[in-house]
Order: sequence, then C-alpha cells, then structure tokens
Amino acid sequence: MAKNGRIHRALNQARAFMIDYAYLVTLAAVIAIITASALYTRHLRTETGIQAAAKAPEVHNTPSPTLAPLPTLAPLRAESLWPLESQAVLRKYDSETSILWNTLGCFQPHPALDIAGKADEIVRCIHSGVVLLAVRDELWGWRIQIEQEDGRLCEYAGLSSVFVSSGQSITTGQALGTLLDMLPCEAELGPHLHLTLWEDGHTIDPEPLL
Repeated sequence: MAKNGRIHRALNQARAFMIDYAYLVTLAAVIAIITASALYTRHLRTETGIQAAAKAPEVHNTPSPTLAPLPTLAPLRAESLWPLESQAVLRKYDSETSILWNTLGCFQPHPALDIAGKADEIVRCIHSGVVLLAVRDELWGWRIQIEQEDGRLCEYAGLSSVFVSSGQSITTGQALGTLLDMLPCEAELGPHLHLTLWEDGHTIDPEPLL
C-alpha cells in the first residue's frame, strides 16, 4: 500500500512537472514569436525608410530652358551735339577782347557762341543734365540753364518758348524750346542761339565740344 502511494505521488509530481514544463515552453515560444515579429517589422520599416530617403535626392538631368537675353538700355551719349540744325557760327567765343554790340551800343567781350538758326526752330540739349532754371527777360528772351552730367553749366538764350521746367532731367538731343525771330540784345545778328558754357565758375568756348 505504502509503495503504491509513493508511486502515485511520484506520478502526480511528474505530471505536474510536465504541465509546468509545457507551459513554460509554450510561453517561451510565444515570446519568441512576438519578439521575432517585432524585429522583423522594425527591419521592414528601416528598409522602407532607407529606400524613401534614397529616392528623395533623386535628380533628373532635365536640360534648363534657354532664357532670352534681357534687353539693355542704350547708354546716354557722352559727347555733346549741336543744338541747331545749322552749325553756322555768327559770332565766336571771346572772353577777353571787347567788341561792339550794335544793339546795345557798347563794347564788351563776348563769352558765348552765337549759332545761326531760324525763327521757331527747335533748340536741342547739347548734353544730358538737370534744368536749374527757365526764365524770360527783356534782353535775352527765354533762358534755360542746365547743370550737365559732366559738371559744366550751360545756358541757352534767345528762345521764344520753352518745353522744360526747373528740376527736370534732360537727355542729350531732347527738345528744350523754340528759337526767337530776333534776340533783343543782339538784334543785328537775326535769329540765333546765344550759347554760354561754364566750367569751374569760368566761361569756356563751347564750339570745340560740339
């Protein structure tokens, strides 16, 4: 009897051990499966991320479109031009020798250039600059003074009308006004432009610069 009881207990213990062992093996297998699944999923995500990152900087060798060159502005003329169509000089520049001014009835130098023209002829700017003043007086008709881009000051006298005003920017060749039929203080010369040019506060001969 006692011997049978011991055998029975041994069998029960063995059975319990087998059950515990089977439970542990099953649990270990489940854990192993979960771990393997997690690692595999992580591996897949890593590969996907690498592939996506590899595609991001992909550059196609598409030729750039050919752009048409931008239009450029023609540069302003640096040289001066004649203010009237005629280049006939009636009275030359002379800042030292006194000559007779018939209309005024006096002797004095002529620090300007008198250029022959026609009544109502267009007077043009000889050099780009800014208008300093445009005034009219009894002796000179309309006078326009322009501070040129080259630093010189130029005055156009003997105009019957003007197309510009003080402070206006002027370009070479632009119309300034029209010519009088007779300049009051030089009536003996007929219609002409009285052109005076200053440099560093002193008059200079405009003709060599035209």
